[in-house]
Amino acid sequence: MEEVYQLKIFITIVALLVFCLVLYCKLVYLTKRYKAFMSGGNGLSLEASLERLHAEIKVMDGEIVASRERIRELAKVLDSATRGVGVVRFNAFQETGSDLSFAVAFLDAEKNGVVISSIYGREESRTYAKPLEAGQSSYHLGSEEQEAIRKASAALRPLFSDTGRKEKR
Repeated sequence: MEEVYQLKIFITIVALLVFCLVLYCKLVYLTKRYKAFMSGGNGLSLEASLERLHAEIKVMDGEIVASRERIRELAKVLDSATRGVGVVRFNAFQETGSDLSFAVAFLDAEKNGVVISSIYGREESRTYAKPLEAGQSSYHLGSEEQEAIRKASAALRPLFSDTGRKEKR
């Protein structure tokens, strides 16, 4: 009976030694991989690589802030530029036979600008310019001029979702 216990103890010890040997091999393998990971390809440690990346990110953050500010400035400039144009051609007089008269509206983002009308006739042509503020004029606007303003207003699109007028913070 004692021999059976000794055999069981011997088998248990051998199994534990095999288990320890497997664990030791895995530990050696993981240690090599860890050292390779920490040293990097060009001799830099992981910590040095992370510090370098962190410094690069700080520089890029500064560039992003500067770029956003520049975009806001450009958006303000573009808001005052002509961005909406509407053209309507029409026949002012029945005897001319063609749509040679026209109205053209030029608007900025605030719908300020001008509407120019040209009335073509066989004997003479006349051209009128009327200033616009917020899409309205202090002068009487004909239906064709109003249509040109409507088309120019419809052509206006926001440049950016945030044009810099309202700070989001």
